[in-house]
Amino acid sequence: MLNKKHIIYFKKILPKGFVLSEPGDCWAYGYDNSKIHVLPECVLFAKNKFQIQDIVIYCNNNNIPIATRGRGTGNTGGSVPTKNSIVLSLEKMQNIKKIDIANRLAIVEPGVINKHLQDSLANHNFFWGPDPSSLEYSTIGGNLANNSAGPRAIKYGTPRDNVLGLEFISGSGEIHRTGVKTSKGVVGLDLTRLFIGSEGILGILTEATLKITPKSNYIKTIEITFNNIESASKTIISLMTQPVIPYKLEFIDEQSIKLINTIKNNHYDEKTKAAILLELDGEEELIQVITDKVINIIKKNKYKSINIADNEKEIKKLWEARKSLSPALREIGGYKINEDVAVPISNLTILLNKLKEISNKYNIKIVNFGHAGNGNIHVNLLFDTEEERNSDNARKCLEEIFDLVIELEGTISGEHGIGIIKKDFIKKEIDENTLSLMKKIKEQFDPNNIFNPDKSI
Repeated sequence: MLNKKHIIYFKKILPKGFVLSEPGDCWAYGYDNSKIHVLPECVLFAKNKFQIQDIVIYCNNNNIPIATRGRGTGNTGGSVPTKNSIVLSLEKMQNIKKIDIANRLAIVEPGVINKHLQDSLANHNFFWGPDPSSLEYSTIGGNLANNSAGPRAIKYGTPRDNVLGLEFISGSGEIHRTGVKTSKGVVGLDLTRLFIGSEGILGILTEATLKITPKSNYIKTIEITFNNIESASKTIISLMTQPVIPYKLEFIDEQSIKLINTIKNNHYDEKTKAAILLELDGEEELIQVITDKVINIIKKNKYKSINIADNEKEIKKLWEARKSLSPALREIGGYKINEDVAVPISNLTILLNKLKEISNKYNIKIVNFGHAGNGNIHVNLLFDTEEERNSDNARKCLEEIFDLVIELEGTISGEHGIGIIKKDFIKKEIDENTLSLMKKIKEQFDPNNIFNPDKSI
């Protein structure tokens, strides 16, 4: 239980309304999209880096753990407080400080919502590469914490590829600046990329300098269907080994197709076993040439149908089918485990076929879809009850999936992170010596282990 003197101190250094201490007020800040819930001791809001600095110094001196939070859209419990933790919310730090078109950069605070940034950049015909499915709600700080990307990552990269520099506060309360404002820079160690994806265990982000990109004027959307997974996988490899890099390349498996058809009135032919949703971007004078080249590549493979969307209405229809998956999953499986594994694309066929075998072995429905060009597949294990989801059978099934992914030279998390949920499995991917080195690095940033203790590593 947090001592009342700590609450008094926080109320002294923060504006009125920036400290929540009643359980009813704090309740909503105790969970994220993982549905894990731990009631925080209190919730603090910060509006600037100096308020954060005061909070961190005090917590470090009094051994008070901090769970830093954006909008709570994460899937692995990364922003869920551990026992006896406080929550520090950065949702009030919403300033887009600078958009510098000449130098292709934007400087933002961590509480800026991804979509708000994209809308501001669109006024200049620019965008920031990362586009997670939660972009309408998730913050830039949260995107950086998990290195969260989305369909565009295939061409425009993840946050690690789209951040030039950072400002953050370490565990002792010191303010640090990393990176550059140029496209090149090799002075010192690359702490920027180390910090991104660290899930809040190294420091608290106060500012990010982002690399922004001019938008292409035209996008072509193409849907390809297949009679089997093998043909879909071979087509994905063909698309990824030719010069035109897709803007987006999404994969949908047979179970996903069946689900879409229940909501979208037989959008796919009932014999369809797999589908790809492909997008290309380019300038008006080039887009048709690019499209023709890609269609020729597709036609060299075995496919069932090719559907090119020629207007906004048709494009919307194709994407609505893909986006109907999440509500469909909620309807047929009230409880699910949503994993985001990734494998080299040459191993996609093996992964998808083996997942079918694992599904049958454990009698658990598994639905797969995701970012095919990155080999990043969202593996959804569906259950009728919470008891089934928490059963030994479910855990053994999940463990076998992770073992398969590692055997195929993949990773157990492409973009969701480790947080609380996957911590028990991290040793499958990282050896003891390397994990020990990571923990020593954590100690340098956060000597008293006050930032997100017992998470990630």
